[in-house]
Amino acid sequence: MVLEDLFRCAVELAQFRTPPLGHEMDGFCDWLRCEGFSRHGMRRRLWHALHFNQYLRRRGAKDCQSIEAGFAERFITEHLPLCRCKLRYAGRHVGKPSSARSFIGYLSKRGLIAPSSQPSTPQQQILQEYLEYLKCERNLAEKTIEQHQLYLTPFLEDLGAAPAESLRRLSPEQVLSFCKTNAQDKGPSVRQCMQGPLRVFLSFCFKRGYLKRDLAQAVPKIRTYKMSGVPRGISDEDALKTLENIERTTPVGLRDFAIIQLLHTYGVRGGHVRALKLEDIQWRENQIRFAAHKGGKQIVEPLFDEVGESLLEYLRCGRPQAPYPEVFLTTRRPFRPLRCPATVSFLVAQRMSQAGVSRPKMGSHAFRHGFASRMLQQGQSIKTIADLLGHRNINTTFIYTKVDLETLKQAPLDWPEV
Repeated sequence: MVLEDLFRCAVELAQFRTPPLGHEMDGFCDWLRCEGFSRHGMRRRLWHALHFNQYLRRRGAKDCQSIEAGFAERFITEHLPLCRCKLRYAGRHVGKPSSARSFIGYLSKRGLIAPSSQPSTPQQQILQEYLEYLKCERNLAEKTIEQHQLYLTPFLEDLGAAPAESLRRLSPEQVLSFCKTNAQDKGPSVRQCMQGPLRVFLSFCFKRGYLKRDLAQAVPKIRTYKMSGVPRGISDEDALKTLENIERTTPVGLRDFAIIQLLHTYGVRGGHVRALKLEDIQWRENQIRFAAHKGGKQIVEPLFDEVGESLLEYLRCGRPQAPYPEVFLTTRRPFRPLRCPATVSFLVAQRMSQAGVSRPKMGSHAFRHGFASRMLQQGQSIKTIADLLGHRNINTTFIYTKVDLETLKQAPLDWPEV
């Protein structure tokens, strides 16, 4: 697809062809089509790409070699808020940041522009150095590194415009004050997630010379007990109520029904479901395979008839045509795999709420806890439940089986040494 398929006006087409990026507009247009955007969405993003192109030309950019990704950030953060350009869509800021980033991303993938070589602020420089340390020296997973970035950004912003100088003057009292201020409206688990990365970061800063002494111990510790929380499992009655309430006449209904049925039937995590690929459904062998997740084991289970039927119905009538191996995709253009496990948890919580089901914890993990409790009540051993949940450490399984203490007392432990 090229520009002439979307625009008819010769004046508009001439605008799109202007340098420095005019010769890339046809390719961007075809890329948008392959990504699954509607004609309206493609036109809107192309107008925003033109806006960015004109911004570059006014700043003296003559070709792709003179453009860096930093131009896009300045366009978004400096130009758009004060934009008075006399250009179609110029006054509409909705979608512009993502459109500019998608255009820059397309050009980067094509190898036509170089990414920005340095972070734009002192905070970003220190953060980038720390993230590289986590990746290269500690070999942490990408998602874990993203969590560190999420929780450390407020701390670095709190240090001010000169974070290196602020770190040299940092005191235990300031660390404690930051933790108290940012933990006021957070639960124990979230506070733990915030304070763990902060300890690692402070130790890193001490090793790299940013701190005169290691202040990791200044971060307060929150004492929690694994078995003290409120049971989160959903009952069979509420699980069936949630499934029955889903309208299976739309693509989103077919998708959500299949997802929740997988969670209820197999007790897998939201991440297992999100990562499920077409090849993992082994129709001839009548099996379904869930890849290892969070350091656990791969799970292979029989493909029960009701699960196979709901998956088949979704694949035939609900899943959009898109070149992705993942089973579950978004229902709006551009069609893509679900972004993260939290997306699964959110849609499950939404369906539970619509069905009038209320639990202390809403989301996909409620079905995992409910599955473990159900297996325990059926007389399964702790070792068997651990295998079904994909746990390598059997102690982890006790967290899920604390729902029914009376049954847990009678559960057999398949340990030869006992």
